[in-house]
Amino acid sequence: MSVDFQKLNDLAGEIPFDNIDDAKLVIENFCNDNIAVVVTNKATNITHGTHYHNSYEFIISHINMPSTIIDGKLYNRVNNSLFAINPMQDHGLAIGIKGFSLCGIHIDKSLVQSVAMDIYGSSNILFSNDSFVINHDISMLIRLFLEELRYKQLGHKFMTENLSLLIIGNLLRQIKHNIPSKPHNISRGNKENISKVIDYMNENYTAGVSCTELSKLIKMDKYSFIRNFKAQTSKTPYEYLLDLKIEKAKKMLKINDYTITEISMMCGFSSHSHFTSTFKKKTGVSPTEYRLCP
Repeated sequence: MSVDFQKLNDLAGEIPFDNIDDAKLVIENFCNDNIAVVVTNKATNITHGTHYHNSYEFIISHINMPSTIIDGKLYNRVNNSLFAINPMQDHGLAIGIKGFSLCGIHIDKSLVQSVAMDIYGSSNILFSNDSFVINHDISMLIRLFLEELRYKQLGHKFMTENLSLLIIGNLLRQIKHNIPSKPHNISRGNKENISKVIDYMNENYTAGVSCTELSKLIKMDKYSFIRNFKAQTSKTPYEYLLDLKIEKAKKMLKINDYTITEISMMCGFSSHSHFTSTFKKKTGVSPTEYRLCP
């Protein structure tokens, strides 16, 4: 168990526990640069009253939580409910609770807003304070995040940075907020950048085009590029490129000017067998069968 008060206080503000002197018995917390996850247990006493902080907070309650206050409004949370608290919202409990199990996820405001911008084209995000049912994907991602910080295996920093983005993205999908998920929310600049990438892929699909190369083309970091690309095409760059190669191969097979081996090389596949297996997986038939179909 660990308690890093400096990082925790930076994100979560004042800790509303009345027995925090025994911190290592009361809570377990895990922090990276942008996220602090606080896990309470049966020894935790949470005091009544309200507080606020400048981070987004997402709470998963493992018991029923009566009399939760957010901006003066009372909510009754049920077991395994998920709810959000926005930066600077006054929140807390009307009645103190002892022996209380929950998971609180505090995320730096700028990181949440950055992910919102990448996905929806707007950083001005405010979440509903209503309760939502915690889904399997979020539970699994949080569990993986905690395991990486608990055991600190080789590469744990890389893993937690990427898990952080996945956790935020799934929270944005799961919890109702003020940004409509419509195509017009994608900025014109992002649309033009992705169109530029797609044109480049069409011209260079035979080469080994990488995400790093494509992101540099539009001067965007790789992970933001992948999120933007998927938001606009519903596919990862790799999936899009693979589908592009298969469509090119289909046209060549029907023209009947090239052997299957030649087509596999012209479409940028590493081998005849790789092309054949990928083609069959995508279309349900082998290249030979496709060529013979009327």
